[in-house]
Amino acid sequence: MGNLSDAGSVVRTATREDLEALGRSYFRNVVAKGPFHDYAAVSVCGNPKPGDRDAGNLCPQSWGLCRIASGGGDGPAVAVFRRLVEADGTPLAGPPGQWQPVDLTCWPDQVPGAGRTLTMAMIREAFHDTDFTVASVNIQPEGDVTLVNLPTYFEVVFPDDGFGPDEVDRPDPARLLGYAVEVRPRLKSVTYHLGERTIGPTTDLGGPHPDGSVVHTYTSPGEHEVRADIVYTGQFRVGGSGWIDIPGQVALPGEPVTLSVREARSRLYTN
Repeated sequence: MGNLSDAGSVVRTATREDLEALGRSYFRNVVAKGPFHDYAAVSVCGNPKPGDRDAGNLCPQSWGLCRIASGGGDGPAVAVFRRLVEADGTPLAGPPGQWQPVDLTCWPDQVPGAGRTLTMAMIREAFHDTDFTVASVNIQPEGDVTLVNLPTYFEVVFPDDGFGPDEVDRPDPARLLGYAVEVRPRLKSVTYHLGERTIGPTTDLGGPHPDGSVVHTYTSPGEHEVRADIVYTGQFRVGGSGWIDIPGQVALPGEPVTLSVREARSRLYTN
């Protein structure tokens, strides 16, 4: 297994394969009914011991450490402890029966016999199940009709339904082992599909005439499906922590709008 040292900017942690090997040894010894190592996973925040009240503390450090961990895993990072116990689970007398630190790992759910723990995988799944707001596009001139050679302005609109950028959702704690987790989408980019042209990815939400910054002038008449596709990243917080980034992103196609481009014709009228 790895060790507890910090090698420069990379923290060496136990890999999933390391823990699977421990698990095989653990279950062999349980079946043999002889003294075997009992394992526990506790928070890296505040250096608690197994059984301490704050052993399940999930501070930002416990998630951030896994960004620089060599052993893989999304976290949270936990400290792995072990002790020798009899076949009935009674700790051996003396130092062998006392909890001793073994390693750090970012695979908390793989620690043998440690039971279920909140993981980034659970949080990411809950975030991806968020009822995200699907963006639409406001077009000026109004009425979804414009003219050839007339500057046309586009603006992203986030409807009230669902959760848009920076709006906080609270998933059911029952799916997150009882933790009160909050998640929120963050706007990463917008890509405008305008028919004749694609603009983006950008963070520009556009705006109305005359100050909007997302503008296109159509060169020929026709019908165009216009939409703004959104890419969200996510953040979460739990137990009063600050906001913590969720790995990955969610790409959502925007609600399409049909824009009619017409050609203005000059007519000569006589009295």
